[in-house]
Amino acid sequence: KEVLRRRFANPWQLPNLILIDGGKGQVNGAKEVLLEFGLKIPVVGIAKGAKRKKNEFIGEIPESFNRETLIKARDEAHRFAVSYHRNLFRKSMIN
Repeated sequence: KEVLRRRFANPWQLPNLILIDGGKGQVNGAKEVLLEFGLKIPVVGIAKGAKRKKNEFIGEIPESFNRETLIKARDEAHRFAVSYHRNLFRKSMIN
């Protein structure tokens, strides 16, 4: 919620879709923020499931997007976040 509030407090162009890495709770949180700002942007969540082996979509995927592209975007965000935090950890161990 905090990230979305900061994002929508800026005068930047609005996105065509909000992709959430998570399930119903995270998607509902994003929708709450959209209501606060009076915005109508589709929200889609991707949950991996209890065993972390499937991609369960929460919300309706707009026609201009496909499942594979959204999964790749989520996976790239994971890759970026993991490498960023590993670098932070390495730097903290050096100091």
